[in-house]
Amino acid sequence: MQLLSIHSIPIQYQMHVEPAHFEMKHAADAPTAKVTQQDSKLVQHTTNSQIHMNAYNMRKAFGLLNSTDFAHSRAEKAEAHISSVIQDTVITGKQLSHIEKNVTISDIIKQKALKQPSYKTVFLPNGGTEISWTPGKTDLQYEPGHVSMDWNLPQVDCKYVPSSFSLKITQWPHVEVKYIGGFNYFPPSADPESTGKAE
Repeated sequence: MQLLSIHSIPIQYQMHVEPAHFEMKHAADAPTAKVTQQDSKLVQHTTNSQIHMNAYNMRKAFGLLNSTDFAHSRAEKAEAHISSVIQDTVITGKQLSHIEKNVTISDIIKQKALKQPSYKTVFLPNGGTEISWTPGKTDLQYEPGHVSMDWNLPQVDCKYVPSSFSLKITQWPHVEVKYIGGFNYFPPSADPESTGKAE
């Protein structure tokens, strides 16, 4: 007759495992770019040809002088005139010093009056026109165009979530022992279920 009932209760637990993952949150705004464009350019600088004509030497032959040459010319003429007067005075004085040689003052004055001036033949104008030529030129400068873009990138939030592990024990292991037999009375007549008959 089996008097004991023995039951083994196993452990019960709840296990939760959260793997590691990477969370990325994008901004609602899309990336934008500011575009700056500069067109190409072709710059052209042109200088026309030039002819320079200098007729001053020809005008100078007719006495049309500039202020500088006019001042020099007048100074040279004054110097020549003074030299001529001094020379004439010296010659006259030398002639007067020989009066004893039958030279009279009237002869000296008459000689000076009859003195013929010197002449020379000059063809005018004696200078031509100076002509110089400066050729024209064209300068080309090319500036290439370019495009620049200034990006405005939205911020992206990144978050790393490490793995996690949790264990919850809902029932500890144990052994249940239960007596399933009856009671032993002494004397046996004390058993309430006894019929009064001795076994």
